[in-house]
Amino acid sequence: MKYMTGGRIVVDALVKNGVEHVFGIPGTHSLAIYKCLPGSGIRHVTPRHEQGAGYAADGYARSTGRPGVCLVTTGPGVTNIATALGQAYSNSVPLLVVSPGLPFSIEGGDRGYVHETKHQSGVTGSIAAWSHRAISHQDLADALRRAFTFFGRGRPRPVHIEVPIEILEHEGAVDGSLAAETTFAPAPSAEEIDEVARALLGGPKRALVVGGGCRQAGKEATALAERLGMLVVTTFNGKGVVSERHPLSVGASIQVSAVKHYLDSCDVVLAVGTELGDSDLYGEPLRPSGAFVRIDVDPAQLQKNVTAQIGIVADAKLALEALVEQLSSVDEPRHSEEQQTGAERDALELRTRISEELASELKPWRPIHDALEKVLDADAIVTGDSAMVCDGIAYLLSLTGPSQLLYPQGFCTLGYSLPAAIGAKLGQPERQVLAISGDGGLMFTLGELATAAELRLGLPVLVVSNGGYGAIRRQLKAMNAEPIGTDFPSPDFSLVAKGLGCEGVRATAEGLLVAVEEAFARDRPTLIQIEALP
Repeated sequence: MKYMTGGRIVVDALVKNGVEHVFGIPGTHSLAIYKCLPGSGIRHVTPRHEQGAGYAADGYARSTGRPGVCLVTTGPGVTNIATALGQAYSNSVPLLVVSPGLPFSIEGGDRGYVHETKHQSGVTGSIAAWSHRAISHQDLADALRRAFTFFGRGRPRPVHIEVPIEILEHEGAVDGSLAAETTFAPAPSAEEIDEVARALLGGPKRALVVGGGCRQAGKEATALAERLGMLVVTTFNGKGVVSERHPLSVGASIQVSAVKHYLDSCDVVLAVGTELGDSDLYGEPLRPSGAFVRIDVDPAQLQKNVTAQIGIVADAKLALEALVEQLSSVDEPRHSEEQQTGAERDALELRTRISEELASELKPWRPIHDALEKVLDADAIVTGDSAMVCDGIAYLLSLTGPSQLLYPQGFCTLGYSLPAAIGAKLGQPERQVLAISGDGGLMFTLGELATAAELRLGLPVLVVSNGGYGAIRRQLKAMNAEPIGTDFPSPDFSLVAKGLGCEGVRATAEGLLVAVEEAFARDRPTLIQIEALP
């Protein structure tokens, strides 16, 4: 039995569970946590807004595979980070937010207490996977252990733990370990693998659909595709899980109608670790005519959006590994350099049709892509916003590994790119990290340039300026409606960047290559402003 303050319990639990970075802004009610941070070995990163803290922790988590952790204060600290919680929930990102809670005598009292919120955990509980308000020191310790255990089992999603001020500031009894329980991934049964294997052998035209749930299963997904000659399609969150330079891959193109038609015509489609939701498919759903098989760690997903004839609940890596082993003795054609399989020929043809279908939509972004392709390393990380330029570059970039594109799919928030890049660069300091944004989205979290400057991150931040919210402007025009609220003059971002301690430059498409090269060579962020291309 130990006696500790709640602040000490929080910090010790972070240390016990291997946390190296936390993102947050101290407030009046959270000081008992901050008092315990010195000497813990944890690096504290101070963003300029709690939403930036959440996005930075999200980018850190996606790029490292470890939970992102945020410390925020009561009331506005919690509500400010709520949007980031929603984005992490949508994309299955392990994010822990710890905040103080109002005293027991004040909670729900409507007394005008500082930062008083009607029901703080009710706000986060409706957005995160779960929110827990601790009722004792032991309950706090148990909740922290449960959060880290939760991240290691099943579908990772954000969690909020609220600690009443009395618990944070005063000592109480704690018994037991603060470390997560032994984690395990759900494994498929031999019978389930046999059933899926037989289904995959049910016809010659096969396809593998890969989502963000396969980020740790790239080797196994590639091996299965090669073993059975399966064409590979990914969502944006699954981009790069199977190298997009592989002859069986058609990349993150599941939104494209030619790809949907191909999948609908297959004898069998195996979808792994993906919701196949509206934000993945951009509207028109899949209507498969053949067998549809799904593997997902979340049992609720097996019958959503597209009904599976066969569905198994399992970790993607374990399931795909077992499938490859099961099919190792089956006499099926294998990929070789000398002779393309039917799926490889299909992939080659489909890549041509994708290019034709998207030609006009991608034309403005090709000069930007062509410059980036020459300067980005093979393992570079690119972050994006919900912006037309980011959609275009996400299609065009040919990535060879998972978690190289950090993109706010699903919740489709604005302002994600810059702080997510900060988190990714802290998590992967030896790799190139590039942020891309539109001018509208960048304005949401523009202040995080100061955070990146303080941290001395060699981070290029590319902003394409089109004078407002271009995607919404285009949608209104498509409705024959007058664009209202979509147009505004963009600032001179290069001057703003310099005022915040960064380098700032204006570039043309022709000069972008040199501008990005120079940005990577600096020991501080560089904002590169380019006007939208016609």
